[in-house]
Amino acid sequence: MPFPAPILTRATLVALLPLSAVAQDAEPDTWRYQISPYLWGASLEGDAGVIPGLPPAEVDLSFSDILEDLEVAAMVVGQARRGDWALQLDLQHVRTRSEGSVGGAGVVAAKVDATIQSATAQLDYLAYEGDGVELWVTGGLRYWNVETTLTLGAGDPGQVRARGSDSWWDPVVGLRGRMPLGASSYVTGWAYLGGFGTGSDSMTDLFLGAGYDITETVALVGGIRYQSVDRTNRDFIWDVEQAGPVVGLTARF
Repeated sequence: MPFPAPILTRATLVALLPLSAVAQDAEPDTWRYQISPYLWGASLEGDAGVIPGLPPAEVDLSFSDILEDLEVAAMVVGQARRGDWALQLDLQHVRTRSEGSVGGAGVVAAKVDATIQSATAQLDYLAYEGDGVELWVTGGLRYWNVETTLTLGAGDPGQVRARGSDSWWDPVVGLRGRMPLGASSYVTGWAYLGGFGTGSDSMTDLFLGAGYDITETVALVGGIRYQSVDRTNRDFIWDVEQAGPVVGLTARF
C-alpha cells in the first residue's frame, strides 16, 4: 500500500523544511520534536510516458497552472532530535491534472492525470557546531509512488487512454545547515542527491532559505526549492523538474 507522502508528480506544490530550527538550550540528552506543515509553489517541467511505442508527453506548467488543476495536496515534515543525532520524516501526497503534448510524426494534444506520493526517512549527524552554525551530514531513503493516466486526442471517438504506475526507493545522501543572521533570524538550506541508478537514474533536491523564530517554539521559514527526478522503467517514464518558492511553519516541543 503506497505510503502517503512527499513530492510529486507533476506538480506539486510546495515544500518547506525548516528542520534545523531547533531550540539550542535544551539538554543534549533530551528528545526534542518538531512538526512542519509546508507549501511549495513549484512549477513542473519534463516528460511523462506510459504508452508503449509512443514518446512521452511533454509537460510545462507554471505554478498558476498547477493551482488551477490541483485536486489534492498534503505535505508535512516531522523531526526527532537527541544530541548530535536526528531522525526526519517528510511526507507528500499530490494529485493533479494537466495539459501536454506528444511529438513524433505530428504534435498530439495530451492530458496527464498524476498522483504522486513520496516519503523520505533520514538519519542526520551533527558534524559541526559553533557560534550558532550547524552542519549536518544526512543519509536515508526516499520512497516514490507515481500513478499517471495519459489521454491522447481531443475527444471521443479517437481518444487513446493508458494508465501506468510505478513505485521505487531512492537512496539519499547530502548536507543541510544553518547559520545565524541575528538573535531570531538565520539562513538555512540543504543539498541532497539520490537515486544513483538504483531506483531513479538520478534525483536532486536543493533548498536555500531564511527563517525567523516568532517565539521559542514557533518558526517561520521561506526560500527557494529545486527538485528533479529521472525514472525510466520499461514504458513508464517520469523525468521532471520542479522549482519555486516554499513557505512553512514549524512547531517545536
